[in-house]
Amino acid sequence: MRIPVLVPALISASFLLLAQSHENLDSVLWMQTAVEHDAAYLQTYRQARRTLDRALKDKNWTAAVEQTAKYKKLKPAIILDIDETILDNGAAQAQDVIDDKHLFDPARWDNWVQRGQAGALPGAVEFTRYAASRGVKIFYVTNRGASQEEVTRRNLTQWNFPLDDKLDTLYCLGEKPEWSSDKGTRRELIAKNYRVLMLFGDDLGDFLSDVKKSPEERRKLAEKYSANWGERWIVLPNPTYGSWEGATYGFDNTLTVPERLEKKSQLLRGIDKGQ
Repeated sequence: MRIPVLVPALISASFLLLAQSHENLDSVLWMQTAVEHDAAYLQTYRQARRTLDRALKDKNWTAAVEQTAKYKKLKPAIILDIDETILDNGAAQAQDVIDDKHLFDPARWDNWVQRGQAGALPGAVEFTRYAASRGVKIFYVTNRGASQEEVTRRNLTQWNFPLDDKLDTLYCLGEKPEWSSDKGTRRELIAKNYRVLMLFGDDLGDFLSDVKKSPEERRKLAEKYSANWGERWIVLPNPTYGSWEGATYGFDNTLTVPERLEKKSQLLRGIDKGQ
């Protein structure tokens, strides 16, 4: 019996989706379906709770490189990034795969943010509420824009993340003229008034300034502070976007998708290049 040839009209939408060579398909699927993804967040925030207890007892403990002398008597604080650190934007990333969108589109991103539907990542609410119960001020330093601050605040409130009614603890991109995408000025401002115990993020820029460098330069920069990882600096996994990706094509946003992919592929180290 001959097997009939499938015609395009009979090919399912799901098959067509899988047939597309979108570079983020596996990454987004991992975010949305993998038990390992949720476990990584849960174990990270549970370990962070134990680390926080130690940090509170050690008056010499600080996490921000922007923290200067005379901080021992300052009130404690932690600084968290938002996207893919405490809030889950997997739906927006999945929609880009479904719609075959390969480049960041500010309008699409704003449309998603304005919905206020980002979910809370595993363990994040429980940890931040525990920190607040210990008298630790919770600051959120995000590169969401100033025009997105109020909806972001509502999204955080929806999941019961700690926010201060009397003090602005949500620092958005462009909220002040000097608040660029480099978060160093915002960390510095917090460090003037608080002893920063821990930093949380999914991007090297959540911990250090001037990270728009080549992958090799970024690695050397991070090596200087390797003792901070897992203690003062807590990094969460994000294989879908970030400064790590921009580094693979030299942060040249004029490149087309094929040109970016070509540069990325040149960085792969196979069996022969692995050494």
